[in-house]
Amino acid sequence: MLIMSSNMLMLTELCKLTENIISEHQNIKIIIIGSSYDVIDIRKLFNKGIKGYLDKNCTYDEFLKSINILLLNEIYICDHAKEKMISFISREQGKPNPHIKEPLTRREMEILKLICDGCSSKDISEKLFISINTVETHRKRILLKLNAKNSVGIVKYAIENHIID
Repeated sequence: MLIMSSNMLMLTELCKLTENIISEHQNIKIIIIGSSYDVIDIRKLFNKGIKGYLDKNCTYDEFLKSINILLLNEIYICDHAKEKMISFISREQGKPNPHIKEPLTRREMEILKLICDGCSSKDISEKLFISINTVETHRKRILLKLNAKNSVGIVKYAIENHIID
């Protein structure tokens, strides 16, 4: 069992470290003691292989409980994080994304993913066999629909909505 505090690491570093540890020790059980992760970050950590998550303000009893639960080969999420997850799910369940006035088309989703891959308009036009002007039109519509100012806003949206990892 490994217990890690996330105070010194950014989420991306923590995810990479978790992957590396699990690739070396497949049966290890990792508990993360986090400070300010949101529900999506916690889910990412579980997707990378952690087995337990504790908020930094959890009690000693909850800490001991998490260890015992993991020893039974189950996962553990502290009560505070569970409350955040339930609140998030109940708020978001069935609600369309309020930032999108109209959904992206299939072609716009293709272009969004290529933008996230770092492709230029010229690259996209060559990959999709369409003109650069058509790509630029799609790009403008994506920016409008997502209320984004630039490609960084598009990538941020794609990450937050799990379109890309």
